[in-house]
Amino acid sequence: MEPHQEIYNYLSPFLTGLLLSTGIGLIIGLEREFNKLQQNSTAGIRTFPIVSILGFLLASLPADYGVWPVVVALPALILLLGFDHFNKPSGVPGHTTHFALVATFVLGTMVALHLYKEALASAVIIVTLLALKETFTSTLKKITHAELLSIIKFFILALLILPFLPSRDFGPGNILNAYTIGWVVVIVSLLNFAGYFLVKFIGSGKGIFLTALLGGLISSTAVAWSFAPRGKENPELAGSYASGIVISSSIMFPRLALLVFIFNPDMLSALWLPFSLMFGTAMFFSWRLWRKKINPETEQEIKIGNPLNILSALSFGALFVGILLTVYYAGIYLGDKGLYLSAIISGLADTDAITISMAELGVQSISAATAAMVVVTATLSNTLVKMGISIWKGGHEIGSKVGTAFGSVLLVGILYVLINLILN
Repeated sequence: MEPHQEIYNYLSPFLTGLLLSTGIGLIIGLEREFNKLQQNSTAGIRTFPIVSILGFLLASLPADYGVWPVVVALPALILLLGFDHFNKPSGVPGHTTHFALVATFVLGTMVALHLYKEALASAVIIVTLLALKETFTSTLKKITHAELLSIIKFFILALLILPFLPSRDFGPGNILNAYTIGWVVVIVSLLNFAGYFLVKFIGSGKGIFLTALLGGLISSTAVAWSFAPRGKENPELAGSYASGIVISSSIMFPRLALLVFIFNPDMLSALWLPFSLMFGTAMFFSWRLWRKKINPETEQEIKIGNPLNILSALSFGALFVGILLTVYYAGIYLGDKGLYLSAIISGLADTDAITISMAELGVQSISAATAAMVVVTATLSNTLVKMGISIWKGGHEIGSKVGTAFGSVLLVGILYVLINLILN
């Protein structure tokens, strides 16, 4: 039963809409009333509910009236607000409030059309935009011209180029897809982009941690690719960036466990122990590295470089394509004989795909225990790739720190696989 149907048990549809339109007006009006205390604004906590109710009432008139009451009232409201704006003394703000009043009128008509959820969601977005004015203003004052250009470049890449890439398979075995490759480039660019501004506005410690945490849910390999050169550029932040790389990689284990639970829950009984051991090892070393991060006093002096390194993102896309081709040709020449070798090759590119495949095979043709060991092997391969990226792009400082952590994770995983193979 829909929520508004439950309300109808107590109130008529008209009264329900009247209350919702009043509430929407009050939400927006409350924010504008607070704004009036600081600036001489046009409308406040009384005007907005009245405008919202007006829109609701006009749109709720009997069908005999048609849409003409709304069609006439909306331009009249805009005209009235236009006169008010131009009759104000110079320097008095008000255009934002005027647009908010027009939007409130439209939200009232949406309620009359029973678009309750849509109207409420729109009202929340409008109030949020109005309330964040000071935050937006203070943030924009801190952005440089170069950073503004990087923001524009990112939106061109993500919103103008990516959507128009053809989502068609091509290449040997149709394993390549232009849209997928573009999406990989956008992910790496987004991580660089988000990490830069999180470090700048939140601080190096919290910014790096949040980027690693969120990036690990998308691609821990991309995090390693982005963080390693950052740590090389800022040796004083090497511990924080190295810890971020290890944190993002550790998230791989609960993420893969979730995939296994979705496709083959029986495999979890064979995966929980190795995943727990490797996850615990990674978190231990990440914690040790995090303890050695920089002092807050030095954060403002950190040089965080270019917020959008397109060349680095394109290089990662080329590497992704190369690994896909390697996996394809390895499959042709090796066939189905080496499950573990296939897992090692697949893990070079991605762990999600091999995990889902093994979960499916664990139901159909192989035992859950064998499928689980293949998944563990793929995670070890992927960890080795991230360690190589960290050493290659991060130099000695990052390479030694991440190498110790990932080396320990690899040792724990390899020992578990060997012991499991011996016992079975």
